[in-house]
Amino acid sequence: MTDSVDHEFRRDLVEVAAHRYREGRLTRRGFIAALGALGVLPMMGKGAMAQASELVIVNWGGTAADIIKEVLGDTYTAETGVPVVIDGSGPSAGKIRAMVESGAVVWDVCDSGPGSAIILGQQGVIQPIDYNVVDKSKVIEGATWEYGVGNYVYSYVLASNPKMLGGNTPQTWADVWNVKDFPGMRTFRKSVRGMLESATMAMGVAPEDVYEALGTQDGIDAAIDKFRQLRENIIVWGSGSDSQNLFLQEEVSMGNIWSTRAHLLKDEMEEGSFTVTFNGGVLSPGVWVVPNDNPAGTEEAMKFIAFAQDPELQVKWLELIGSGPANPAASPLVPDALKPWNPSSPENLATQILYNDEWYAKNQIAAEELYVDALIN
Repeated sequence: MTDSVDHEFRRDLVEVAAHRYREGRLTRRGFIAALGALGVLPMMGKGAMAQASELVIVNWGGTAADIIKEVLGDTYTAETGVPVVIDGSGPSAGKIRAMVESGAVVWDVCDSGPGSAIILGQQGVIQPIDYNVVDKSKVIEGATWEYGVGNYVYSYVLASNPKMLGGNTPQTWADVWNVKDFPGMRTFRKSVRGMLESATMAMGVAPEDVYEALGTQDGIDAAIDKFRQLRENIIVWGSGSDSQNLFLQEEVSMGNIWSTRAHLLKDEMEEGSFTVTFNGGVLSPGVWVVPNDNPAGTEEAMKFIAFAQDPELQVKWLELIGSGPANPAASPLVPDALKPWNPSSPENLATQILYNDEWYAKNQIAAEELYVDALIN
C-alpha cells in the first residue's frame, strides 16, 4: 500500500520552508515554531539515537542544508523541557519494520502516511494511537486511523495564470481540457499520483464518484486517454520546484500542482497573474505513527502528538509553509487573506475529495505505466 503523503512531497515541504527562510518572510524563531509543531523538522543527523530523556522525531529531511543546520530546536522542548532530536533520514515503512523486528528501535514518532499506518498496524510493528491522549475531535474527518493520526494536509489543486488567459480563469478540470477557450500549455505531475482524478472529473464524473469510476479498467483507460488527447499541451513537473518555475517563467498557463507550491507562487507572481481553485482538488493528509518499543515510551510520544494538535501552531504552519491544519478548530484562526489558500478550510474541504490510498495500493503500478505512456507516447 502506498503512502498518501509521498516521499517527494515530504522533502518538498522542507525546501518550501528553506525558500521562505531565505526570502526573509519568516524568522528563525517562527520557522522553529512551525516545524516543531507539525514534525517537518530539520535534520540533526541520520544516526540520531534515542535516550530515555529525549524524544526522537523522524521526518524526510530535505535539500536546504544551509537552513537546516541553523535550526536545532522546537516548541515541544520549550513547553515540556524534554529534548527533541531530529532524524531526517526518512521513516519508510521498511525501515520502521526492520527496527522493530530487530529490537533496535531508535525512533519515537514518525511522519508517515495512511498507507504505511494501515500496513504497519496490520503487521503489528506500530502502536495504536491513544485517543485518550490524542483528541480525535482535533482532526478533520477521514484522517484518523487505529494506528495513525493526521498531522497536516495538502492538496493537488488547479492553479492558473489569468493574465496569460486574457482574464478567463479556469474553474473546473473540464476547463483545463478546453484548449479552445483556454489556450496555452498545462502542467501535470510526471507521476500518476493525484492526476487521474482530475481527468476523471473533467469527463463530468462527480467528485464523490471518482474512485468508483476509476475502480474499473475501462474507467482507468478513459482517464488515461484524456491525457493522451491533451498531450501536445502538457509539460510535466517532477519536483515541487519544477512546477513553481513553470509558472514563474510563464511556460504554462494552468496545471495540477501541490497547494504548498501555490502558497509560494501567490506571493512571487505579479498581482492578478496567479490564482488557484480547490474545486475538484485531492486532499492528502500526513500521518503520525509510533513504532513499538519506542525508547521515550508510549506516553511521551502520544503527548507530543497531542501537543502538535494545537490550532494556533497549525495556523502558523499554514502561514509559513502552506500545509493546511489538520485540526478543524484552526480554521477560524486563519487570517482572512490566507483562507482562500487553506486546503482544510470548510469551504475548500467541501469541494475536494480525499486521496484514496487503497486505490493506489491496488492500481498505482499499472496505472503509472499507462499514464507515462500517454504523456510521452
